[in-house]
Amino acid sequence: MLKNKLLVSVGTILIISSLFGTFWLLPGKAASRTYQIVSTPQNTIWGELFKPNSRPIAKVKSGDRLVMQTVSHEGILPDQGDTATFFDNGGIPQNSKSRISPNQILSDQLTVKAKVKKTGPGPHVITGPIYVEGAEPGDVLEIKTIAIAYRSPYGVISNRHSRGALPGEYPLNNAPIYSKVIAIDAKREVGVFQPQNNLPAIEIPLRPFMGLMGVVPADVAEAANSIPPGLYGGNVDIQLLGRGSSLYVPVQVPGALFYAGDPHCAQGNGEVALTAIECSLTPTFELVVHKNMKLTAPMGETKDAWIAVGLDKDLDEAMKKSVREYLQIADEKYGMTKQDALMLGSAAIDFDVSQVVDIVKGIHGTIPKQMFRSLEKT
Repeated sequence: MLKNKLLVSVGTILIISSLFGTFWLLPGKAASRTYQIVSTPQNTIWGELFKPNSRPIAKVKSGDRLVMQTVSHEGILPDQGDTATFFDNGGIPQNSKSRISPNQILSDQLTVKAKVKKTGPGPHVITGPIYVEGAEPGDVLEIKTIAIAYRSPYGVISNRHSRGALPGEYPLNNAPIYSKVIAIDAKREVGVFQPQNNLPAIEIPLRPFMGLMGVVPADVAEAANSIPPGLYGGNVDIQLLGRGSSLYVPVQVPGALFYAGDPHCAQGNGEVALTAIECSLTPTFELVVHKNMKLTAPMGETKDAWIAVGLDKDLDEAMKKSVREYLQIADEKYGMTKQDALMLGSAAIDFDVSQVVDIVKGIHGTIPKQMFRSLEKT
């Protein structure tokens, strides 16, 4: 049984210490609470996912919210050398007001690099896990992304040897790594991309989202590497899962043990170089347990669309899984026969490559809700 101890009360903000570590309890809705989760070394791991026996850093109820700090791995990986030098040489225009200085480097990145042991082959720094009361195997956890805030004035895109959509061809000249530091203008929500050959800078519209969100897999072997996504969610890298979206994942272990990482400022479908604009973010999540919902794969939702997720090492198989999930959505939510849904999908549903760089490849079908308004069940 958990026994929380109240340490400090400042107005309506409570600082709580428990068996799970230290976090802040902020005022929330009457029926829920909002927890501030910080990205300290005690709350993060590097390179792998959490395990069924991982110690939770907080315990929440269905409907509670988390304001969760996340840390980007780009700029602190071993092949990028000294972090300050990396950012100083990172490709931001010399006359840019956004040029990164050492005191602008997010301190949590430096702390993770110095104090968190990289225990798995993946690159990702992951915050968690969070125990959700009442979540049991067979349930579904809905991960609502309510808001996302930027933590630093920069992001990074990297291409590494033998990785990406064109392994062996890029980086050029068999270079081990080619990176660009992207200045982030949070107010205008654009990133500044500086081409190598003295061309004018290009502004990239930012669409922040969490590349990695999920629950702990029941199979410990699946948690050994943070790169491949799976039934548990994880590194799904779907750029539609930004502000105002939901990701639904089947619960694998008691308490679900939610975690997040791999924060992105923007990503093109495919993520062909290897990374998106990797940048540290603070998302606000709402976690909801669904008891009577059955899923055989992760599923996404935005205000305007359902997202049918297909994951497999074989891209053809990932496509098949995404189409099957779309057929299931059309059947269960709108009463269509799967044969008719297949015909409709051929005429009106877009299926896109989410990413081809995470061992397990992803396809997602975007199913516009407006098209099905006449079929909505009453």
